[in-house]
Amino acid sequence: MKTKKSRQEPWGMIAAGLAAVVVIGTLTWGLWKQIHRLQELAAAEAELAPLVAYEQDRNEALLRTLDHISSPGYPEEWARVHAGMTRPGEVRLVVSLPEPP
Repeated sequence: MKTKKSRQEPWGMIAAGLAAVVVIGTLTWGLWKQIHRLQELAAAEAELAPLVAYEQDRNEALLRTLDHISSPGYPEEWARVHAGMTRPGEVRLVVSLPEPP
């Protein structure tokens, strides 16, 4: 019986060693994939950072415009400046600039 047991031990050790190599290889491969993906994400983030900053500035400008046009005095301002309207009793003057020679 001792001889039978001693024959099985080397195969068991080989199988355990092979299993350990497979597990370590799989873990290493997974870690490498995660590191590679992290590098891709960092590059994409760096590429998008200027676009995000531009859109944030644009959003702030749009919010300022919204505040301005939501103000109570804006309809009158628009009517006078852009539509050329006047209040009753007012006279609108339009000055023509001379054409350059």
